[in-house]
Amino acid sequence: MVSIGMSGHTDTEMNLSELDEVEHVTALLLKQLRQEITGDELQDLNNRMIAHPSWKQIQDQINNEKQLLADLLVFNQVDTEGWWKKISEQANLHMPSRSLLKQWPTYLVAALLLMAALFTSWYFIAGKKQKGTHEKYIPVTINVPPGGNRASLTLSNGDVINLDNAANGTVAEEGNAKVIKLQNGEVEYQSAIGNRESSNGTRLEKINYNTLSTPRGGQYHLVLPDGSKVWLNAASSITYPTHFTGNERHVAVTGEVYFEVNALPANSSGKEKKPFIVDVSAASVGQRLANGKAGTTVGGRIEVLGTIFNVNAYEDENVIKTTLIKGKVKIASLPAGTAVTSISTAAGNYKLLLPGQQAQLPTTTSGRNDSIKIIDGIDTDMAVAWKNGLHSFKNADIKSIMRMLARWYDVEIVYEGNIPDYKFTGSIPRSENMSSVLSMLQYAGMHFKLKDGKIVVIP
Repeated sequence: MVSIGMSGHTDTEMNLSELDEVEHVTALLLKQLRQEITGDELQDLNNRMIAHPSWKQIQDQINNEKQLLADLLVFNQVDTEGWWKKISEQANLHMPSRSLLKQWPTYLVAALLLMAALFTSWYFIAGKKQKGTHEKYIPVTINVPPGGNRASLTLSNGDVINLDNAANGTVAEEGNAKVIKLQNGEVEYQSAIGNRESSNGTRLEKINYNTLSTPRGGQYHLVLPDGSKVWLNAASSITYPTHFTGNERHVAVTGEVYFEVNALPANSSGKEKKPFIVDVSAASVGQRLANGKAGTTVGGRIEVLGTIFNVNAYEDENVIKTTLIKGKVKIASLPAGTAVTSISTAAGNYKLLLPGQQAQLPTTTSGRNDSIKIIDGIDTDMAVAWKNGLHSFKNADIKSIMRMLARWYDVEIVYEGNIPDYKFTGSIPRSENMSSVLSMLQYAGMHFKLKDGKIVVIP
């Protein structure tokens, strides 16, 4: 479902004659779709299309079968009753009754909503142009394909393997581990017999570190040497050893990463568990584990046993978010430049996170643990929607939505003018072309254009 709040909307400049014309053209287009238009009405419609090229674009969009199917997909996610009320209240259009709507084919309902939404948004939102300016906003279709399974693997010797082009099977051997690429965007580590450890867990060989990185427009799935499963969103990375030794498992991440961690015993008795530790930073942490130092920016440390959680630590976001789905985790702030071995959660220097909670750590904090904010009642499905193939947002402003889209579609976003502070709630499949997502936002009152290869958000 998609809904929208548009508080403080005071820039309506529309007279009665324009309202009548919007309603008249909408009715003619609908009659044309239902094949009920007369010859005189068709001539009237054609004349109006010539006089208003922007309206002709709406007609072409509705008559384009492929585009209409995309619009139908969007409207499957839309609260049509809410739109009905919103549009009729804004424009005072004489909309069909709900009982009549139920008798119409779905494509006609979608088409009428499309027409009404676009017409009213042009007059009500684009109508705020300064006096003397007669430019009308013309919606555009911005065809940008969605991201996919793309990643690169950096080995301990610095060699980089492009997993997009690598064949399935063994792509590298690191120490006593084989790196195997599986189908459907997945890579896993298989250890050889023997783990080169003494009975007390002391390392008997140098530990090799690998880094899996996704670009903008990429995602990937990784199975770590201990069997823990990891999913990387776009523009993300994880650095990890090719074999976990000692009494803890230690990795470092940037961007957004979803974990399903295996619970493992730390010793042969099985009485103690081997903790899984994640160092989190909004900046690069490629050599953090190898050199024993935290990054140059404040980050966080997460200590878990066996659990499921999501970490969002993008550099262009204001907070690092850790959302717990299942189990328990300890989370502590990791001050810039701190030696990794000096951070201890055992001394109580941490916050405990329970399922359905989210820890938020501002990236501008000084590294104090009292700056970690715990939020209860988090919609965990929405927090991990990306992993399940959806763009989802709730009461989100347009800039946070566009940052998410920019990473997945690998596009640059710029803003012009005074962008309204609207709040959006909705979801749409990540497999959709960006035009479908922007169409949904256009129906909700936002405007976009393409300029110099960039997507421009305009009032």
